[in-house]
Amino acid sequence: MPSSTATGWPSPARFAFVLGACLTVTLTAAWLWGAALIEILIPVARQALGWIDNRFSVLSLGIEHTWQDTVVHLRLNLSSGFVMGGRVLIPDPRGFLTVDTPIGNLLQPLAIAPAIAAALPGKLSQRLMRFVLAALFALGFLVVDLPLALHAIAWDMLTYSLGMNDFSPLLAWLAFLNGGGRLGIALLLGLAAWRSSQYFAHINNKLAT
Repeated sequence: MPSSTATGWPSPARFAFVLGACLTVTLTAAWLWGAALIEILIPVARQALGWIDNRFSVLSLGIEHTWQDTVVHLRLNLSSGFVMGGRVLIPDPRGFLTVDTPIGNLLQPLAIAPAIAAALPGKLSQRLMRFVLAALFALGFLVVDLPLALHAIAWDMLTYSLGMNDFSPLLAWLAFLNGGGRLGIALLLGLAAWRSSQYFAHINNKLAT
């Protein structure tokens, strides 16, 4: 006799349909308001960049629209000179490094995680709760990802220009992100929202009894 848990799962076709509908909503929202959201987080990212590595100072950080994409544009300078890779690096008034990263890459977890969470089986109220939870989880990740990704790209450019091939956890993280890591993180965040909603429902049932 099949369990009640098994019968609660929809057919793959239904799941795909709901997931597609949810993705349409989240991707449209990201397209319409994603740049505005990143703009709100720019001051936080600027502050975080100083905490991550105080050897660099931010000359400019903002959103730029190119002919091909909308990107976060960062221009860095050195706060002071230091030695790296056997070379002495000194500040340049014109700017030391320029970094661009597409906002579409940054918004992947925020667009995908809520859609996955809402597409999983459950009542409408449960789906809405999971959608909100996944969006909050993904927003929290974005707050961390934005400055960390910018710094990682800048560090990658710097080490490449100096011909350094040493292992760096920061560059390993960047390689993970560039290899589709944000999609995996989106999946994990969506599942975390689903699991969290189950936990909250369990606690609510215990309190009710």
